[in-house]
Amino acid sequence: MASESVLDRSQALSPQIYDLLRQSIITMALEPNDVIYERAISEKFGISRTPVREALLRLSREELVVIVAQSGTFVAPVKRDQFIESAFIRTTLETAAIGRAAEIITDAEIDQLHDIYEAHRRAIQRENWVAAIRKDHEFHSTIGRAARLPKTLQMLELVRVPIDRVRHIAVRDGVVARVTLLQHEKVLDALGKRDPLAAQTALREHLDDAFARQLQVFDDRTELFEGTAVS
Repeated sequence: MASESVLDRSQALSPQIYDLLRQSIITMALEPNDVIYERAISEKFGISRTPVREALLRLSREELVVIVAQSGTFVAPVKRDQFIESAFIRTTLETAAIGRAAEIITDAEIDQLHDIYEAHRRAIQRENWVAAIRKDHEFHSTIGRAARLPKTLQMLELVRVPIDRVRHIAVRDGVVARVTLLQHEKVLDALGKRDPLAAQTALREHLDDAFARQLQVFDDRTELFEGTAVS
């Protein structure tokens, strides 16, 4: 976790610890097989170990950490088959959802997508990769909300996690980031025309291309993503 992280003691502590750890894992600030020291976190923030333990148990249920009795807590690996299945589910659900979104999206939502696109472009120009992925995520989530399918959007949030862990390495290539912007522009153009088929085609091409690139990064850096097996 970032050294400047602070907790709001007027709010529940466990969800805040969970959010900080989860973000560190997703952005690969904490890499697979890194040890998470419960005591060190509690001492860092001057809190009891109970909210830390609660946060770790929640992360364990999401398969982001592995808790080994008598051994410790470790950042979970990104398994190749897990990554591939997550990408498949994401493509299937998002492609279906954007077809619906294209039919009912509002002018205000189109304007919001344009604003997000511009913020994404600026983040890439500054080579702020964490911000770039945040804006990429916001772009896709805004389309998901425009489809008025809240349960589908909730499911997508869960399946994106292994993908995002790989993307935080893949996106550091400026060429790839700019290709993503061009693909988002095509998606946005199709949505602006309220053309469901064109929107689905543009999104599928974007997601298929992203998956191919990310899978290559995964295979090139298998040791990074899978780490050393925890037993």
